[in-house]
Amino acid sequence: MELLGTLLLMMGRVLLNIFTAPHLLLLYLLLFLLVAWQYRRLQNVSESLLLKPRGDYLKSAVISTLLGVLGGILGSLLLVLVGTDLSDIGITYLWITALALMFIQPRFLCFAYAAGVLAISNLLWGFPSISIPQLMGLVAILHMVESFLILLNGPINPLPVYIKKSGRLRGGFNIQLFWPIPLVALMSLGLADPGYAGLEMPVWWPLLQDYSGFSDSKAFAMLPVLAILGYGEITTTQSARQASRKSALLLFQFSLVLLLLAILSARSAYFLPLAAIFSPLGHELVIWLGMRNENRRGLYVQPSFGIMVLDVLPGSPAERAGLKSRDIILNINGQPLDGFAAWQEHLKAGRSELLLKMQRNGRMVDALIKVSGNSHPGIIPVPDESAGKFLVVEDDYIFSLARRLWRRMLEGKF
Repeated sequence: MELLGTLLLMMGRVLLNIFTAPHLLLLYLLLFLLVAWQYRRLQNVSESLLLKPRGDYLKSAVISTLLGVLGGILGSLLLVLVGTDLSDIGITYLWITALALMFIQPRFLCFAYAAGVLAISNLLWGFPSISIPQLMGLVAILHMVESFLILLNGPINPLPVYIKKSGRLRGGFNIQLFWPIPLVALMSLGLADPGYAGLEMPVWWPLLQDYSGFSDSKAFAMLPVLAILGYGEITTTQSARQASRKSALLLFQFSLVLLLLAILSARSAYFLPLAAIFSPLGHELVIWLGMRNENRRGLYVQPSFGIMVLDVLPGSPAERAGLKSRDIILNINGQPLDGFAAWQEHLKAGRSELLLKMQRNGRMVDALIKVSGNSHPGIIPVPDESAGKFLVVEDDYIFSLARRLWRRMLEGKF
């Protein structure tokens, strides 16, 4: 515990430097503005589909930034305890490769893919000169932090959208998240001075020891690093909370296995190819499992009678009246509600009070919505076929191609 306390104190001083040093603080503010701009852009897409503003993009940016600081503390602790050395990972090559892969497929702008490419290139041709265990350790820890942030941030203010998939309209939520992350990372300084009195670490440190070049007398410095982590998913078959929980679990399992492979490959070269291959393929498996879930029947589809609530705008009369997502409105002011068009007529009537009879989880409930002036009640319904604007979601090309090839192999057509 004493060691942990000392490490936290040292990391705290370096993190504090990010928020006190003018150049680092300015860069961090720029990252915050970039995150806020991304949230505003996503909100504009949602508003263009649903015609009603949410107005909470700045709140989302602030929440993500605060959670990013928390994730940065966790990531910094993991990077230090594992012993990830930034001087051995070829960070320039990593960024160049990630940007190049982005032009092949946008989702390939992820260090899991770039690290796999660099590791395989190093094993085959010896270029670039990098430590594969250190590189995989960094990728694993960043994804572990991401899984933690998805779990906390995913259910907060997901954006409702209308989706057309396989020719049918359904409601869903666009979970796009961005976090500015202040990190503390290690960088080796070479051999320590004989009189160097550094922090005495336990005998197992670092976990990512490269025994061919590791020396007990090597000195390390803690450096501040700024980064942005991002995550994106559209869910139509689960609630935003359920989808976030599942994605976080899958990503944590991926990062845990990759970290284990990084540690094993630092001790035995036999594990190096396995770590290099698992980094991109394991990440693809995580994405495929998420996409496969979206092939099920939609959760937010219009019932045979009435309309289903997709989302309730924050601070709206409907939220104050207690309406929730997936409530099915059957009756308004004593009149049966037989579909989307009837709902629009009730809105155009401009009544100040709407007495709703609804079905919620199999039981009947009442709600009274009081609307003042021309304000909107705040209910975003699940779409029907009359919805004029929606997003078209197609199956991923790579996964579709792999599925077709697999089927052809099973049918013996190769």
